[in-house]
Amino acid sequence: MNTEWKSPKTIKGPVATGKFYYPRTDIVNEIWDELEKGNFILLAAPRRVGKTSVLRDLEQNPRENYSTKFRSVQAVQSGEEFYKTIYDLMIECFKSSNILGNWFKKYTKSRTITEFHSKGVKIGKADFPYQDEINNILEELSDEGETMVLLIDELPEVLHRLHKNGKKDEALSILSQLRVWRQNDYKKLQFVFAGSIGIHYVVKSITGRVSDINDLTNILCAPLNHKDAKDYIQWATEDATVQYDDDQKEYLLKKIQHYFTPYFLNLMLDEMDRIAKNQASAEIIITSLEMDAAFDKIVKSNDYFKDWKKRLEDYMPSEDFLFVNEILTHIAHKDAISIQLIYDKANKHSKKTDYMDFIADLEEDGYITDVDGAYQFISPFLKSFWKLNQPIYHG
Repeated sequence: MNTEWKSPKTIKGPVATGKFYYPRTDIVNEIWDELEKGNFILLAAPRRVGKTSVLRDLEQNPRENYSTKFRSVQAVQSGEEFYKTIYDLMIECFKSSNILGNWFKKYTKSRTITEFHSKGVKIGKADFPYQDEINNILEELSDEGETMVLLIDELPEVLHRLHKNGKKDEALSILSQLRVWRQNDYKKLQFVFAGSIGIHYVVKSITGRVSDINDLTNILCAPLNHKDAKDYIQWATEDATVQYDDDQKEYLLKKIQHYFTPYFLNLMLDEMDRIAKNQASAEIIITSLEMDAAFDKIVKSNDYFKDWKKRLEDYMPSEDFLFVNEILTHIAHKDAISIQLIYDKANKHSKKTDYMDFIADLEEDGYITDVDGAYQFISPFLKSFWKLNQPIYHG
């Protein structure tokens, strides 16, 4: 056996960049096409789909006449800190562009900015009003130079935290201000928002409706098709010690069933690499039995999946979560659920008027999918986890 073991290009925790990033050219091109129409983008993506990697791709490879800056706002604790983040990203765009930079130098002189450093900015002796200053810049910004595209990751996290911590007014202010920026049609500022949970849950909990984000252009992280999934396995294992022939690839894909994200493929490839590395054999053979064992071990190591459930519980009011969780638990035990059964459960939970909104949200966030009029889990991993997590069900 070759003493230099080479593992596949799998990554499960940090953002996939560099050699670990599998380009999603179709999604990236769709985003750019919509940006060129002047739209603001909502990247609809379940957890682990690779949305952050897509945002980093957009940042590192901007189209001509665009300046792109990425920031995860997950740790932001206040409305003021959010606006400071937006302002700082705009400053980075100004610094990276000769035309925008020259304009901003003239602008700052007219505003008598006396301090400008990493800890903050002051105008005269007053604290810097970030939100107002952003609006001033956008009103006066020259039509020349690149368009700034700010790539904001985890916006739902910020809104949810503010609301949860008694700062509903600040969350409402952010939602209102973002809508104003979109509707005022500022030609030199655009946004791409992404989050690891559907922003519609959060907005509805704050405002009671989702109309505040209806003008965003939704772009879905489409699942890999069968050919792309096989190509991904080949790409990830190209230089690896463990190789897969066509039959093994087919069995692996059949086991996973839905290739929504390379993440599920990575879990399997990584676990089978670990199994093979521990084999005391000169010949490395990955059999279907070993793939089955890898799948079962991954499900039992539920750290990979428990956050899918926890986030629903955290973001939803308790009565909404109880309804949604019953739907998912039913599917886990019964394989599928019909519209009639969904309605019956909605009636029990007093959700008769909006029950299909919850189903649509679960579809968009990558939990379930419609198969011939009945809803099933998208991933056998999630199905097995839900059944293992709630083994008793009498629905």
